[in-house]
Amino acid sequence: MKTNHRSNSSEIIILGEGHDEWEHRYFKFGVHGSDINIPPFSAKEILDSPNEVFGELTDAGANVFRKSVRNQLFQELDNLQSQPCKFKVVSRLGWNRAAFVLPGKILGQPSRTLEPSFRHLDQQILGKYRTRGTLEQWQSKIRKLCAGNSRLMFCASLGLTGPILPLVGDPRSGGFQLFGPAESGKTAAAMVTGSIWGCHLSPERREIGFSESWHTTAGKIEITALAHNEIVLLLDETKRAGRNNKERGQAVLDISFGLAENVERERLTNGRSVRGWRFYFLSTSNYSLDELAQRAGIEIDDAERGRLVDIPNPAGGHGIYEELHGFENGQKFTDVLKIRCRKFCGSAGEQFVDRLVHDRAHDPAALKRFLKAERKVYLQALKAKAQAHNLRPLNRASGRFATTFAAGSLAIKYQIFPWNRGDLFEAILACQLDGLRHSQTSNKQADASVTGLRRKLIRYLADNRDQFRNLDTKMPILGKHKFGSVPGYFARFKGKKWFYLTANQFKAIVGGGENADQLKAELVADGLMDRTSTGKFLVQRPIFSGAPGNKGHKWVHAFRAKLLKEQDQS
Repeated sequence: MKTNHRSNSSEIIILGEGHDEWEHRYFKFGVHGSDINIPPFSAKEILDSPNEVFGELTDAGANVFRKSVRNQLFQELDNLQSQPCKFKVVSRLGWNRAAFVLPGKILGQPSRTLEPSFRHLDQQILGKYRTRGTLEQWQSKIRKLCAGNSRLMFCASLGLTGPILPLVGDPRSGGFQLFGPAESGKTAAAMVTGSIWGCHLSPERREIGFSESWHTTAGKIEITALAHNEIVLLLDETKRAGRNNKERGQAVLDISFGLAENVERERLTNGRSVRGWRFYFLSTSNYSLDELAQRAGIEIDDAERGRLVDIPNPAGGHGIYEELHGFENGQKFTDVLKIRCRKFCGSAGEQFVDRLVHDRAHDPAALKRFLKAERKVYLQALKAKAQAHNLRPLNRASGRFATTFAAGSLAIKYQIFPWNRGDLFEAILACQLDGLRHSQTSNKQADASVTGLRRKLIRYLADNRDQFRNLDTKMPILGKHKFGSVPGYFARFKGKKWFYLTANQFKAIVGGGENADQLKAELVADGLMDRTSTGKFLVQRPIFSGAPGNKGHKWVHAFRAKLLKEQDQS
């Protein structure tokens, strides 16, 4: 195949042929007299969407309005003889052949010519990767305000985690969530993370900097994820994830799970091989993950908490801030920070990757040792702190905090973050410990709520029902069995299946007080608990045999067996 071949009937120049990582064929075109760099087109794009291909060539200056001109270009492509590929096509952001690929820019010296082709990605998202201002301006206007503010120092460090993920151990996915009252500075903190890489171009999206919306992401998880590979993804305000509490809670859990999967789903309509991604993501929310789930009526466990880790506002701070740097209040601080994040952005990420590419090329072993050592320092200190305060961190969450510290520490080494390493360490550790303390406290409060007590009761019945005395099979003889000596009793009564608990057993499970009484009333209203005609929650049921009249009856709390369906459905 002759390269730099100019078509006889158009201004289009065939510059060469290349393959992507799956050996799909691509062709690169130029337009005579134009300096516009046109990303290569796949053979599938040329065959399936010729109008889009010719439209882009026309925008670059080619005159291909006549069908005969287009057909002649197809003929010339048919006549080209295959030769060794001239370039490798890159279909995703991030590391490739010792270089780091960003939209419109390749940092480093790849061992082979790389040609990015990102037409399958959201072009509005790609447009936000841009640079405004210098690194020195970013350091003076934004980095300076982060000092003394643990959440801002964490957010800035988080912004640099993507490029180091291939160099550290797991986890390489999952997210964090800044939560707290509305207008407390959470969006501004996320914009600090985004200022590492850029800011949206359109006025309506520029208001949240580099962030995406929970609402728009719900319908295109994979496209959004692929556009942030080995960078970082920011999702603003979970309240936009759905129309009501149920939708919001489910959407947050579903999207978090989808992002943590690290790979797009294989479909017959993919049109290309399955692609993956790796990055951490950051959410902002008025509610913690547990609160979102509770409001949605969804029960979650540590698997969900491990995918999305909560970070509350600091206690006693000004919203999300501990240090206002002379500003009148948190709102003034937020307003200025947002303006600066839109005005000075992108330089820190590029400078970080420039240094990282150099170190990875010249001494990758030393780079990996540094990152591994920083993660180890963090994890060891966390373990000691957590044990001292009787806290139980999740391993995957701890791994992400450790990687965030390692990224920030490397940025200090590169003089991108002119902070004290010890201050950064304390800031990130505070974020995780504060989250653990809040989770521990909120879980205790949730367990004491009516919903929490109901879950406790159902869990007790489910876990112990095999040990309940089956009164249908054989009733104990009065005087030979101690009432309440088994976890509970099971029997059919008036054609329905029931579980019986003594008053002491019920109190031991859910406690006493107003919430316990409210739980009983709720269960009665749901038709799941019996009570007397006078309103008492203890009812008489036959327990013993061998006794005349009702002497074999005992006062019990009686629960319908179908209550366990709630356990099965969860």
